[in-house]
This record gives sequence, C-alpha cells and structure tokens, in this order.
Amino acid sequence: MGMLGAAREVKHLGFVANKRLRRGLRRAKFDLATAAFRDVERIRPYIYRPELYVDTFLAKDFSPGGLSEFPRQIFAMWTGDNPLTPSRARNLADIEQRIGLPLTLVTQHTLDQWLVPGYPLHPAYENLSLIHRSDYLRGYLMHHHGGAYVDIKRPLNSWAQSFDQMAVDQRAWVTSYATSHANWVGKLHGRLGRDIVIWHRLMFGKSGFLMRSHTPLTAEWMAQMDAILDELLEPLAAHPGGVYGDSGQYPVSWTDLLGRVLDPLTLKHLDHVRRDHRMLLDFTDYR
Repeated sequence: MGMLGAAREVKHLGFVANKRLRRGLRRAKFDLATAAFRDVERIRPYIYRPELYVDTFLAKDFSPGGLSEFPRQIFAMWTGDNPLTPSRARNLADIEQRIGLPLTLVTQHTLDQWLVPGYPLHPAYENLSLIHRSDYLRGYLMHHHGGAYVDIKRPLNSWAQSFDQMAVDQRAWVTSYATSHANWVGKLHGRLGRDIVIWHRLMFGKSGFLMRSHTPLTAEWMAQMDAILDELLEPLAAHPGGVYGDSGQYPVSWTDLLGRVLDPLTLKHLDHVRRDHRMLLDFTDYR
C-alpha cells in the first residue's frame, strides 16, 4: 500500500470510529431517556394541546374521505424483484400459520389490484427505496382498505383476539404493541420531538398493527407523506433509493414516512390508539 492508500485507509478508519462513537453516545442518551421517563404517564398523563404544535403538520385536519371499515385481513409486502430471503420465507410461513388473520402478500406484480381508482400512488413512489416503498404502501393500504399490516417478521402470538377486541371498540382506530424504548420513535426537533421522547411509551409499533380505514389518522398520514414526497420529487428523481436508500445523496431519511409522521399523529389522536402486547414480533434474525 502506497502513502496515498495508507492515508485513505487512516481517514476511513477515523470516519468509522467517529460514526461508532456518535452511535454510542446517541444510544446512551436514549437509554437514559427510557429510564428517566419510564413512569411519566402515571405521574403526568399526556394531554394533547393543539396550541403547542401550531407550527407543525398536526395543525392541519383532513377529512377521512370515505366509509371507515375494518376488514378481517392482513397485508405483508415485498416490493422488489429479488426473491424472498430464506429468513423472510420462513417468517412469512410463520405469519400464515400463527397470525390468525387471512394474509395477503402484496408484491409489485399484485399491487395494481389494490390501487383505488382516482387515488394513484405518488409520482415519487418509483424512486423510493424498497424500504420506503413499503412504508408508503402500508399507509396507502390502511387508509383505503384497512385491516392489518405486518412486516415479514415472526409474530410471537396470534392476533385474532386482538382483532376481535378492536372490532367491538368503535373508538379504536389503531392497535399495536407499545414502543418500549425512546430510541424507537421518530426523531423531531422542538416541542413536538421532546414530547414524543418523553411519552415514547404511548407510541405504537410500526412493524405491525391493526388499523381502521378512512379515519382522520390515516387521512393525515397520507396527506403528510404526500407533502413530504412533493418536496422531494426532484431530489428523488436525481438520487433514487435502490434497496435500502443508503447512498449518501438519497434524500429520504429512515423514519420520514413512518415514525416522524405516525408518532406525532399518535399524540393528536391518542384517544383512538390502543396498545396490545400480544402483537409483538420477533425482531431478531429476520433478514
């Protein structure tokens, strides 16, 4: 290795070490927040006050735009051309066997049958990473069809009883497992971001949930995703996401279409959110 190559290697090692240090400090910060706010809801229950968030997208209300339905169906997605990995194929079989709801796997070859006339996918959809395509589609399918969504991860229990319980609770718009760590929420600046971290245990899991269609929550989720993608339309055309969106210039961050939208909406519509530990998934070795 020449002098130039050695210099590049040293620079790369320094970059990796600095990145690991930042990750470690970030993890420690959210570990501390998780412990500090463990009992906050018991001591100081959260009350949504619209005037605190007038400078955020929560200030906008959108009509549900249709009849709210809650069909007994669950969607999973595989948005790429690549075949399912062995772990994903095993998890999909476990979902079919254990989840207790009729399962539909939506792929790029079957997606058209779920698109609603007059409501096309956002024009930026094709340039999203495969991960963000899944994020966008779960919002689209839940708003227009409802039922349930699950990542291709192994469920720990059947969801049948959770579904039946929500079906008779007409005020419930979404049911999922609770977020148990402050690092698992969408990171935002200002008062809204602080409140989400403080009351992180009120947030629901984004990897699998039950959801009624055509509610204010789903309408606002779709509207905010579309607003984000409107702004990123040209940058996405210049720098499409590929599989993971891990190129340096891809403009959509990891939680832009999920946590940074659904966690704020959880605070706004907290009376309609239910948390159910029976809906936990296995987050180990799923790729």
